[in-house]
Formats: sequence, structure tokens, C-alpha cells
Amino acid sequence: MSYEKIVKDLMIPLEDYPHVPYWFTLNQAVIMVREAAIKFEGSFEPRAVLVFDEKYGLLGILTLKDIVRGLEGDILGGPGGAALSWKDLVGPELTKQAQKQVSEVMSPFKVTVALNDPLVKALSLMLQENVERIPVLEDNKVAGLIRLADLFKEISGALLL
Repeated sequence: MSYEKIVKDLMIPLEDYPHVPYWFTLNQAVIMVREAAIKFEGSFEPRAVLVFDEKYGLLGILTLKDIVRGLEGDILGGPGGAALSWKDLVGPELTKQAQKQVSEVMSPFKVTVALNDPLVKALSLMLQENVERIPVLEDNKVAGLIRLADLFKEISGALLL
């Protein structure tokens, strides 16, 4: 890993990362994730969707776990959902739950980094805040996203030289 690398060198540009307005439904967010997975197959697999307000201000992130939690609602019921079948989960209730707005289940971002910050700052923040992705800002606007998976790839590349 080159010590000169900065966040900008590894970030995924905003235009390449799935993002939606807060009023989108979970169903629409799922469509965005699936379309991005097809579009970027082989280069990266999106595991989250960025959520913006009407002025393109970043509100939060909707992870795959957030989406599934929002879709399951009360369907799974008790511990482990042991009494249910897959059919119970993907039946008519799923369609109903999929109409929730992403703003109901998204998570706010805890930290951000700047475009020219060193990679080690992003890595340190991820470890401190227990997050796997951080928005990258340029002039107080979101320019992209940096992910732990990409930082790990850099670290492992240096380790295996």
C-alpha cells in the first residue's frame, strides 16, 4: 500500500454508487441495488444505498440489513422465526412492507472524511465507529464513498507483496 494514497484514490464516486431520495420505497431501493449489482458486476457489489434529501444533502445510508429488517416488519415474530416458512416471509406481507419509505429504516452516518484525507484516517474512523463505509466530502458535498473492503484490499496487497 502506497503511503501517499489518499481517500480519493480508493473512493467509489457518487455517480457510481446507488443512491435514492428519502421518499423512495424499500421496493425502489431494492431495484436500485439490483441494477447497480448488474451494472458493476465484477468491479464491486453494492451492499448499501445512500439516502439524500431534496437538496442532495446526505441523510443516511440504507444497508442490505436495514432493507431486510424493514421488509420483514413483524413477519418473523419471535426468536429466529422458527415457526415460519420461507413462503410466510415472501408472501403478501412482503409486498406491503416494501412500500415503507427508506427514511423509516435507514441509518444516519456517524462520520465523514474529506477527499484528500489519508487512507489511514478513513480506516481509523471505520474501526472507531464500527462502520464499513464512510461518505467522502468535497466542499461539504458528497463526492463518493470509501469502503472497508477496498481498504482491506490495499492492506492485503501490501501484506502479500
